Amino acid sequence: MNKNLNEHTVLKNADTVPFITFNSFADIEWLNCGFSTRYGGVSGGCYSSMNMSFMRGDDAKSVMENIRLFSGSAGFKPENIVMPHQCHSVNVEIVGKKDCGRGVRLSLLKSENQSLLNDIPGTLEEIDGQITNEKDVVLYVLGADCVPVFIVDTGKRVISAVHAGWKGTVNDIAGAAIEKMKKEFGTEPEDIKAVIGPSICRDCYEVGKEVADVFIEKYSNMLLPSGKNPVSNVVRPASGSFSDNPTEKYYLNLWEANRYNLIKAGVDPKNIEISGLCTKCHPNMFYSHRQHGNDRGVNIGFISINGRNIK
Repeated sequence: MNKNLNEHTVLKNADTVPFITFNSFADIEWLNCGFSTRYGGVSGGCYSSMNMSFMRGDDAKSVMENIRLFSGSAGFKPENIVMPHQCHSVNVEIVGKKDCGRGVRLSLLKSENQSLLNDIPGTLEEIDGQITNEKDVVLYVLGADCVPVFIVDTGKRVISAVHAGWKGTVNDIAGAAIEKMKKEFGTEPEDIKAVIGPSICRDCYEVGKEVADVFIEKYSNMLLPSGKNPVSNVVRPASGSFSDNPTEKYYLNLWEANRYNLIKAGVDPKNIEISGLCTKCHPNMFYSHRQHGNDRGVNIGFISINGRNIK
């Protein structure tokens, strides 16, 4: 059973092991891309139920079972996942078949895969963006409020997944990924479609002056192709104005900031979709650091070139 969540997203397999897909990618038949929910897994307690991370203290066997269940529902093999160790950097890595299995404890798979497991290298350390042009390589991006950005070159068939917290956003990891796609694969920005996935919305993301000032400086100096300056759509004082904000609290719009970064990189605004799903607003559907604190699970986004649909 599928369910429309809003005009941008669909909840697939809503009655079993759900995952979210994005309408703007629906016509790319060779692409498999989506985002997890908390539903349909086996983890208990604060990790209930579809925790997808081994790093939060959850039982590793439960996490692996969640990965098995989720991958079966979403249509890919667990052994094809590349799960990086993210650190809020702007480091972007090109990956391929040789990297499949990184970051996933495949030793918990069935014993007949043991010969494969012996050859799997360690986790990709300090990587917040991945790019591939190879079939059936499943790029993972993990988060619990941070922004997943999915970038698809529809012409060259190159894909990227980036993890954009506030540091990755203000330092433009999405732009860094596109630059690498252009350099390594000849990507033309006009061929790109992008989705900004489920993550914290502006009304939920309160920050202090020290973080707001970094964004004000960055986006005050940015001009869009339209000639407009985007800072007022990225940073909003909690009260008063920029010159008179007695609380020294601000709200950040990471969705718009990443959208502007994509536009600056040459992506047509018509080819950028914001999912409109806030992780903090929907704590039963998603894990949220701002809502649940440290005792929680982790959501994942995934994207791959589906070899079965390549003609």
